[in-house]
Amino acid sequence: MVTITDVQRFETGRNLRCVGMSVFLGFIGAQMLGALTASAPVSAQGAPLSAGAPVAIWDGVFSEAQARRGEQVFTTECSYCHKSDLSGGFFDDGLGRAPALAGKRAFDSSLMERWGGLTLADMVGAVAATMPQPRPSSLTLANYVDVVSYVLMKNDVPSGRSDLSGDVDALSRITIGPRK
Repeated sequence: MVTITDVQRFETGRNLRCVGMSVFLGFIGAQMLGALTASAPVSAQGAPLSAGAPVAIWDGVFSEAQARRGEQVFTTECSYCHKSDLSGGFFDDGLGRAPALAGKRAFDSSLMERWGGLTLADMVGAVAATMPQPRPSSLTLANYVDVVSYVLMKNDVPSGRSDLSGDVDALSRITIGPRK
């Protein structure tokens, strides 16, 4: 279970990797027990991801079809606060605002400044732990992975041929860093 303290640490970036992974693993356990397939994770190019082999987001780790599914989920679950163009905006109560999720000011910095050095497991875990407000962890794992794929696409990360897996080990090997 995610506590307010965990979310606050998460929001400020302290202990991001530990909190994000814990929430992500808890989310999978609670939401997806028995729902994940037993097949081995594969890269977007279709090759099996070998244990421990790091992959970068720039290696085409999600498919365009998956990003389009993510766009549909984003439109129904996220666009009210983050806007349809992912530019962010103020909440109805005027007490806060949803950050931009794409472009130079995404996440109040940029995709790399906010997520650089972390993994897609961290990113998916963060999204699942905090979104959508006020119902965090209310979507399926597939929905969260699809939405993250959409956000990556909107930040000019190239798609590949295969869907991004919801497998924690596979997501943990996909790093977020500058394009090489």
